[in-house]
Amino acid sequence: MTRARGVLKARIARLQRRQAELPKPIKRNLTDPDARFMPVRGGGFLLGYNAQLAVSADHLILACDLVQDPGDQHQLQPMLAELDRVVSMLGQATNNPTLRVGTVLFDAGYASIANLEAPGPDRLIALGNRNNIAGDTPATSPPHDDSSAWYKMAWRLSTPHAKALYKKRGATVEPVNGHLKQPRGLRRFSRRRLTAAKAELALAALTTNLMRLHTSRKPLPAS
Repeated sequence: MTRARGVLKARIARLQRRQAELPKPIKRNLTDPDARFMPVRGGGFLLGYNAQLAVSADHLILACDLVQDPGDQHQLQPMLAELDRVVSMLGQATNNPTLRVGTVLFDAGYASIANLEAPGPDRLIALGNRNNIAGDTPATSPPHDDSSAWYKMAWRLSTPHAKALYKKRGATVEPVNGHLKQPRGLRRFSRRRLTAAKAELALAALTTNLMRLHTSRKPLPAS
């Protein structure tokens, strides 16, 4: 009896070792296989997508995209390229060849050396939270030509002009996010798969722009 128990115990241990060596099963989302786990504010994760918006100072959505990457660092340069394309198209449509992208404002989720050094329009990228946009490593003196891009941005963000300019970011993009979620009802996508969800986001963005243009249009003078 004792021997049988020993054999059984050894076999159970061997089975457990084999099970531990097996690859972990891949979790599949049968509702939307393209969706990915995204971190949400306050902790935890939500199965969905990462929406990107480029919003003008007058609250028009100039570009939007939907990606499976939960982070924002790899989205800055593609969005800048799309923004440049859209502004160039607007310049041609309005016969205004001098129309250009001004200073683009990004939160700290986009901060990386690659994004700071990338070609394109002028940008301010926060290096810390909203109470300390210059980050935890303060720039104590003006940068030199050989200073790192990170140091140059930290110094710039510590200046009154950059602080005042960056404050406009929240008042520019957050109201548009609110309009998409509340009046447009886009708290979750009705369609599934990435391509269909992108189309739904684009439709909601177009609707938001049309409503913005309608409500901001000056009334015609009385005859």
